[in-house]
Amino acid sequence: MSETLPAGFEQLEPFLGLALATERERHAAISSASLAEVKAFYDAMLPVLPQALDHLNTLPLDALPAAERQLLNLCLAMAEAAMAVEMFDEVNPPYLMPVSRFEPVHDTWT
Repeated sequence: MSETLPAGFEQLEPFLGLALATERERHAAISSASLAEVKAFYDAMLPVLPQALDHLNTLPLDALPAAERQLLNLCLAMAEAAMAVEMFDEVNPPYLMPVSRFEPVHDTWT
């Protein structure tokens, strides 16, 4: 997959390591990062999320160019980061089921 993002989203390039294709991979990446790393991603992504979603909504989901696919994967990773930052203030809360036990059934795009 391309290591680029659409024009206007270059500030997110340091976080391309979170632009993973599957939910399982994104869960693993967030849960293995430090809270500081997750917060840095969250803080960078939050202000551009509306523009990212607006941009992605102009394109057919089943035919996204590589750069837009990367952006979509970052938006999906934001959902994982938001839980850690907004709800738990930690990446692996001890009172939740471990992410490794979660079995997503809709993990890949067709």
